[in-house]
Amino acid sequence: MTPKAQIQDTLNQLIENFINRSAFFRYWTPENIRPDVSKRFLVSFDALVKSFPALIAQGAARMEDEESRVVLAVNLFQESGEGDVTRTHHAIYRKFLVTAEIDLSAITESDFAVEWRNRLAEYLQSSPTGAVVGALAAGEFLAQPALSRIYPILQNHYPHADQEYFTKHLALETEHVEEITTIIARQNGGFEEIVEGFKYGLSVWGTYFDKLTEHLNQKTSVTTDSHG
Repeated sequence: MTPKAQIQDTLNQLIENFINRSAFFRYWTPENIRPDVSKRFLVSFDALVKSFPALIAQGAARMEDEESRVVLAVNLFQESGEGDVTRTHHAIYRKFLVTAEIDLSAITESDFAVEWRNRLAEYLQSSPTGAVVGALAAGEFLAQPALSRIYPILQNHYPHADQEYFTKHLALETEHVEEITTIIARQNGGFEEIVEGFKYGLSVWGTYFDKLTEHLNQKTSVTTDSHG
């Protein structure tokens, strides 16, 4: 069994390499990101926030041991507002958008967000259990370092919006990383299988961020709001 500290060191190094290679994270700087670009990001990201519960549920259904299913079920329960539809993470995210004065009727799913969801869903359905855990872990390990880079610019552009979605996730993800590391340490398929799924998950995220960067750089007249 791979020690938990070794698991986290290995996967965190993969995350660091991913962020260092990512054109998106090189692009996402205060010098490049205008308020209209922040708005475009927020509108696009809605599709991902909406998709997370279904992907977690799909992963939980593939777990072969009860403890792993329970850990992912608790994660899903939190995503789903612990039974309160007004407290789902998607509802909290939408509250940020509303208080940022972003028109929700303008939100549509981008093709690359659909591609992101479909690629992950297919992998979670068809891959060995260890690889499924690895693919889910990629999102959990990526969340905090990604949001910690993305959020300050959004906060600066929308200081009066309800910030709970971002502040809550930055706090929760440390816990989620610990939980999924515990699941990884219990897998019987070997750590290599976990890493294979983790790398696949990062490749899906990498494609998403590459296409998101292209999307954010598109020129359009329909990008300004009361902050731009």
